[in-house]
Amino acid sequence: MADFLSLLKSTAAYGAFSGEVAKDRVAHAYLIVHPDDENLINYLKIFAKDIVKASSVDKERAESLIENGFHPDVKIYPAKKDVVLTEDVADLINESYIKPIESGKKVFIINRAETMNASAQNKLLKTLEEPPKNAVIILGATSEYPLLATVKSRVRKLIIPEFSESALKDALKDDCPDAEKLKTAIACGNGTVGKTLENYRDEKLPLVLAAVIDVIVNMQSSKDVLMFTGKIAALKVSALEFISVMKTVFADMLKAAEGKSDLVSDAEALKKTEGAKGFTEGALVFAIDSINESEKRLKFNVSEGTVIERLLFSILEGKYKWRKS
Repeated sequence: MADFLSLLKSTAAYGAFSGEVAKDRVAHAYLIVHPDDENLINYLKIFAKDIVKASSVDKERAESLIENGFHPDVKIYPAKKDVVLTEDVADLINESYIKPIESGKKVFIINRAETMNASAQNKLLKTLEEPPKNAVIILGATSEYPLLATVKSRVRKLIIPEFSESALKDALKDDCPDAEKLKTAIACGNGTVGKTLENYRDEKLPLVLAAVIDVIVNMQSSKDVLMFTGKIAALKVSALEFISVMKTVFADMLKAAEGKSDLVSDAEALKKTEGAKGFTEGALVFAIDSINESEKRLKFNVSEGTVIERLLFSILEGKYKWRKS
C-alpha cells in the first residue's frame, strides 16, 4: 500500500498543521485541497489521527480505529453515496454537540466536500461560524471552486500539492516494482498516487506517450496532421487519455524551458531533439491552451477524431506563429 504518511510529511501544509497540533492550537475547521479524488480520504484520515492521538492514552488503538472507520469520536461523510447530501450535514451538526467519548476532540471528515450543493453548504455554515466546543470539522476537496466563499472564509485552508517524481517513487516502490514502468506512470500521473497507479496498470500508456513524443518531434507541417490523426486513432484509446498525456508532456517542456527542475517526464531530453526545438515558450503556452480547449470540446460530445485533428492543427499554428515572433 502506498505510503501516504511519508508523502504528506513532505508538504508544507502538513508541517504547519503538525505545529498547530503540537501547540494545541488546532483550528475548528480545515479545508484540505488535493486533486487525487481516489485517495484524498487517506490524507484526511491522517489529519484526523493526529488530532485524536494528541489527547488519547492508547495512540495505536486510536489510529487503528480511525483507519478502519470505528473510532467513536471520528465520523466520515458522505455516509451512503459519493455525493455529500444535506442529510449528511444535518447528522454532522447533531453529532457535533455530543461530547467526545475517548479523546479530547470529536473530528468530522467531509470527503468530496466540493459535491455539496448550496443548500448543504449553507446548512453547514452556522456550525462553521459558531463551532461547538471540542469539535473539529475537516473538509476535503479536489477543488475549492465549487465551495461558497462564505464557507471558505470560515475554514483554515491547507493545500496538498502535486507530489514530485522522487516522492512518488519512494511511496510506490513496493506497489510498483517495475522501475521503468513506474517512471512512465509518474510522468503522466499529474503528481498524484491515484493517477500514477492507474497509469501503472494501463498497458497502453507507453504507446500513448511514444505517440505524443512522435507528434512533438516529427509533425512538421499541416500535411502531416491527417497521418498523425490516423496513428492516434489506431491506438484505440480515448481522446481524453491521449490529450491528458500530451498536456503533461507540454507542461513539463514549458517547465524545462523556464529552467525548472524536478520534472516528472524527460522534458529536458525531449526539448533537445530537432523537432521539439521549434517550440518556444510562447508556442508551449499556446499548445497547453489549445489542449485545455480540446478538453472542453470533448465534454460537449464533439467527435473525438475532429477534436484531435483540430488540436494538432492548432499546435502547429502556435509553433510557427511563436517561432516568427
